[in-house]
Amino acid sequence: MRKMFAILLCALFAATAAEARTLYVNAKRANNNGNGLKASTAKKTIQAAINIAKDGDTILVYPGEYAPIKTQNKKIAIKSKSGASKTKIVKPAAQKDMALAQLGKTYTIQTTRGSRSSAPYTKGKNTTLAGFLLDGKGRDNGYCSLFGISGGTAKSCSVQRLGKDDSSDAWAAMDATLAGCTVLGNHGYIASSSILVRCRIEANKADGGYAVTSSRLCNCLVTGNAYRGASWMPALFHLSTAVNCTITENHTYRSDASESAGIAGRSRFYNCILRNNYRQTKTFEGKTGKAAVHNVDSGNGYSRTYKNNKNPKFADEAKGNYKLAKGSPCINQGTVPAAIKSYIGSVDLAGAKRIRGQAIDMGCYEY
Repeated sequence: MRKMFAILLCALFAATAAEARTLYVNAKRANNNGNGLKASTAKKTIQAAINIAKDGDTILVYPGEYAPIKTQNKKIAIKSKSGASKTKIVKPAAQKDMALAQLGKTYTIQTTRGSRSSAPYTKGKNTTLAGFLLDGKGRDNGYCSLFGISGGTAKSCSVQRLGKDDSSDAWAAMDATLAGCTVLGNHGYIASSSILVRCRIEANKADGGYAVTSSRLCNCLVTGNAYRGASWMPALFHLSTAVNCTITENHTYRSDASESAGIAGRSRFYNCILRNNYRQTKTFEGKTGKAAVHNVDSGNGYSRTYKNNKNPKFADEAKGNYKLAKGSPCINQGTVPAAIKSYIGSVDLAGAKRIRGQAIDMGCYEY
């Protein structure tokens, strides 16, 4: 009986393995008439391959420029053959209420005009996207929702140029997990209800609200971002957790001069470095008050975090090299409490072993 059971189990596994396929996509193809099962019969669009993909399939995408995709949380992997520098998913010029990579399953949201399910709000982590540039091309979305990645998991991707100006209603990540990604130069917010691990978050800006809300960042570099608000206090972090992050040269400011902006609201920081972050008051007439270094917000939680603008001794701060130099007071000064043990990970932002000395270092790089 046991032998028969083992034979049946092996047969089941063999059948499952046989069903998993690789589907091919190549933007140079004339159309989607190919069956996608070989490079010579590749589909022209990623969406065409998604439509025929089954759970367990991998979609291999050749270099080129592609339209936004929707997977409805299929358990598939979409991988670029040549990486983000050569494989792009690009926002169409006129399309509204969308995500460049809508990886989860759509759910209905409530708006001032009633409920709608056509917006790009999705949940679910089954789909993995790896090695793509998601490019908003700096196009206006007309105050409609624009997401880079909605739902799913993105690895080694880059989200750039979402939105046209500081008031764009754009988010790089919504209900998504980003690992080893870059979020760069967007006119919009960084993350909502998302997890970002070993990501570089640089030179993003928006008008009004929070850059990171209800999210978790681990081993991330957050630098050169600017957020402004008028009717409420803007903050870089809100209801979020940052673990072993380096957070430097970010700005928040108010446009009505009634209240100073903040770096964080109701958030917690563990083993982070906060350095040269500023808040400043700005009037509606455009006059800017003196910028104040602002690395601490009252009422927020800081656990073994290096702040108050003491010099952490970066390798080359002037050139944006935020690795730790010899003699840095951040070396071996972190802790790993139970609350963050599962978040730390085995490597830092640069891929080096995360704990190499007596204790974990502060910031996103291990010395």
